[in-house]
Amino acid sequence: MEISKLKSLIDNSNKIYIASHINPDGDNLGCINAMYLALKKYGKDNVFLIEDDEIPDAQKFLPANKFMVRSEELENNADLFITLDCADVDRLASAKDLFNGAKHTVNIDHHSTNTRFADLNIVDENSPATGETLYEVLKNMNFELDKDIATSIYSAISSDTGSFKYDSTRKETFLIAAELMDYKINLNEIAVNLYQKRSLGKTKLLLKVMDTLELYEDNKLGIVVLTDEDIKSCNARKSDADGIVEFVRDISTVELAILLKEKTDCVRFSSRSKSYVDVTKIASKFGGGGHIRAAGATINSDLKTAKEDVLKYAIEELRR
Repeated sequence: MEISKLKSLIDNSNKIYIASHINPDGDNLGCINAMYLALKKYGKDNVFLIEDDEIPDAQKFLPANKFMVRSEELENNADLFITLDCADVDRLASAKDLFNGAKHTVNIDHHSTNTRFADLNIVDENSPATGETLYEVLKNMNFELDKDIATSIYSAISSDTGSFKYDSTRKETFLIAAELMDYKINLNEIAVNLYQKRSLGKTKLLLKVMDTLELYEDNKLGIVVLTDEDIKSCNARKSDADGIVEFVRDISTVELAILLKEKTDCVRFSSRSKSYVDVTKIASKFGGGGHIRAAGATINSDLKTAKEDVLKYAIEELRR
């Protein structure tokens, strides 16, 4: 029923907007690339791909990036607005006004914390990546894929499954990956861009942040701190903070890793766990969310207070 509604909305819409969320990641960027290309291939000419934020180096190779526009360049009169991998309408940031002004809205996602904020919500909480959900959506609508669309979807799935190593990965994930390979995607190109292209600035930032590492609970909990000044001093980009919390998690003794990013008026909290801690329970204390093994939130306090509060809840979860 949801798929037929989406197909009808697409068929009856002239102007279609697709938007990234703030601080876009691999799943998000892969999905919006794939949706844009699929709609164009389907014959929808008046499609606009919105990106108001910085694209991480790892995703710069995606084929539809060159068609991206900023939200301020567009009129607030879309027939259809599609979000992908966005759990909350506020994460659209500058594009939120365009979303609210659209005649119809669609939300395709896989986050358990999704607020079902659109007219039509296609949310598969069991899916390890929105890329997997999107593949099933396009397949069920009988949309034709090609190498660029398959590359985008494969990149989305690979990104959110940690290159298929997270425990959210399921049998269907591998089957879909196999089907995407039928489109002759370049696995080496995808792997090099996603996992083997760390800039010098990002490397310097990683080393600097790791100097702040503190370990608790018999080295099961690792926490690091990052500031905007750190990014500037390393000649790094904002998106270069991506991957740091995973680096902490990968320490052999660490079950729970936390990154606190100090901003001018708040602290951004990112967390990752390895085996048994549900990090959404920590993020939810601050109004955030995500996945069992990866979650985040914005904390409206100073760094010292945020760190104390996060440590309190993190230790509680570790001791459960």
